[in-house]
Amino acid sequence: MASSPREDRLILHITGMDRPGVTSTVTSILAREGARLLDLGQSVLLGYLNLSLVVEVPPGSDALRQTLFAVADLGLRFEVEPFGKRTRSHTSNASGGLSVLLLGELTQGHVVAAATGLMAEKGLNILELKTLAGQEIHGLELLAELPAGAEARDPNYFSTLRSNFLDLATKYSADVALQRDDIYRRNKRLVCMDVDSTFIQMEVIDELAKLAGAGEKVAAITERAMRGELDFRQALHERVASLKGLPFEKAKGLLEKVPLTPGAETLVRTLKDLGFHVGLVSGGFDFFVDELKRRFGLDFAFANQLEVRDGLLTGKVSGSIVDAERKAQLLRDMAQVYRCRLEQTVAIGDGANDRLMLQEAGLGIAFHAKPKLQEVAHASFNRNWLDSVLYLMGLHHAG
Repeated sequence: MASSPREDRLILHITGMDRPGVTSTVTSILAREGARLLDLGQSVLLGYLNLSLVVEVPPGSDALRQTLFAVADLGLRFEVEPFGKRTRSHTSNASGGLSVLLLGELTQGHVVAAATGLMAEKGLNILELKTLAGQEIHGLELLAELPAGAEARDPNYFSTLRSNFLDLATKYSADVALQRDDIYRRNKRLVCMDVDSTFIQMEVIDELAKLAGAGEKVAAITERAMRGELDFRQALHERVASLKGLPFEKAKGLLEKVPLTPGAETLVRTLKDLGFHVGLVSGGFDFFVDELKRRFGLDFAFANQLEVRDGLLTGKVSGSIVDAERKAQLLRDMAQVYRCRLEQTVAIGDGANDRLMLQEAGLGIAFHAKPKLQEVAHASFNRNWLDSVLYLMGLHHAG
């Protein structure tokens, strides 16, 4: 026979205009009057407070009467209901949780309706919903619990869900990120970024090719390589060959005016202030990337090395090629150097050459990326600035 709800276990609801000291007043009364506090949750929306507490009140306790008087004095409403069988804590679900982040023009409600409808269709129970920044809703985080046993029944559940949200984001011109709501979500420590078309708004090799008179040819190869249509190593050697004879000093002239991606400087400054290790992992060239490392006080920088002889580019690269496999390995190496788990790493990129790095990272972010990269990323940002990444670190006011 099913057990009846315990008569001494109650849910207290306190609502009204928020002010300092409400939670302190109520919990102090409960403690003084011998009530046991089992759970509580609180939210404030536009200054309106919703505070709920699950308590056990022993026989003869004056906790409810004292709470009623105190809450009335504060100008708030007080309601009590039995803690019934239907009530349960979300922590009981061993399947774990999910964080869904939406960024974009959300005020008309279409994106929110579509996202919450998809979550309902997939059996996701929303536990918490909160806006992230601004006077209007341009960012929303939804925390939900996965259906019990969903991933055991379907090993592709999470990847399919990610694909569904990516389609939704494309349809409604929004940005979306899916993360498991585990202990690592707000405990990231290492960020590896691509450079060209990610940290900066240019492709360095294309600009070098323009200086060498081979701009159109090299730009076409770059575009195909970024889409994953060409082998990166082959494409790199072919493009670098077009630079033969270019004076190295002329190449370094590109450093005089670097078009940073909007939000890049804010992202780096904020992450460094928070104690993150931040660096660049680029399929570009070390003379350029090393200077960016110096300017922004980054922790590391890796890129390809152009061969120079008698002050001229030879049209060759020397040393290890920073291709997709090398980028993924460098992420693993930096995680070891800075003593953090891969789950605590973040990788940001835009092209096919970043695919393995994003898959390896605890959080892979496709930034204004090619379709093949968006397919494997946890987050896809196509419309926002680079500092929007801060939302994924648990900061509700990026920048």
